[in-house]
Amino acid sequence: MNSFDGIISLLIACLELGYIVNILIFAEKNFVNKLILGTIILLFGYQFFEFLICFAGLKSQYVVYIAFLDITLLPPLGLYSVLAFSGKLGRHHKLIFIPALFFIVYYFFTIDQIAVTKCSVLYVVYSYPLGHLYATFYYLPIIGSILILNKKWGAELDVKKKAQTRLLFFGYLFTLLPSMVIALFVPLFVTAVESLLCKMGFILATFSFIFVMKNKNIKAKDKHE
Repeated sequence: MNSFDGIISLLIACLELGYIVNILIFAEKNFVNKLILGTIILLFGYQFFEFLICFAGLKSQYVVYIAFLDITLLPPLGLYSVLAFSGKLGRHHKLIFIPALFFIVYYFFTIDQIAVTKCSVLYVVYSYPLGHLYATFYYLPIIGSILILNKKWGAELDVKKKAQTRLLFFGYLFTLLPSMVIALFVPLFVTAVESLLCKMGFILATFSFIFVMKNKNIKAKDKHE
């Protein structure tokens, strides 16, 4: 194990923890902000677990499973947050968490097939079953979030809300596109795309942090809480 493996994860986790603390102290506690805070917490949690796995050497299958549980919840929670911000959230939208819950349960019962096959300073490579199916259900909510935000950006007339939409849109876009381009042109990264995407997730965390700190006019609705 390289002594610097996982150190970038620790750096990102510390920065994201700073975002979380500032949000808890200074941001308005409305429904959308709480959801987006949840996304930042998950991003922080995954980086912290990646640090534990690669730097501290905690490669127990249960530790790896918890890291997987963390990142599996990220895309549906992100989409749920975007729907809430866009005013399109309905009770039936809780169903978008079903694929994530399926994989969380499935991987619990196949935990002996989950393993870390490589650690490096920048990324982690995992071995796990149903990889292609997992990837499909992982990226669809992210792409859906980008499309919804793009449509809202184009249709929004309020200048302030348009700026808010732009923050989230570019947060998702600048997280997804570089990860996909790198994975496409550097074959080595294809097997580490989840880890790479979560590293790039720091961009989403940063844009989301700015969004939450500015978002003071969207009130919570009891029916969503």
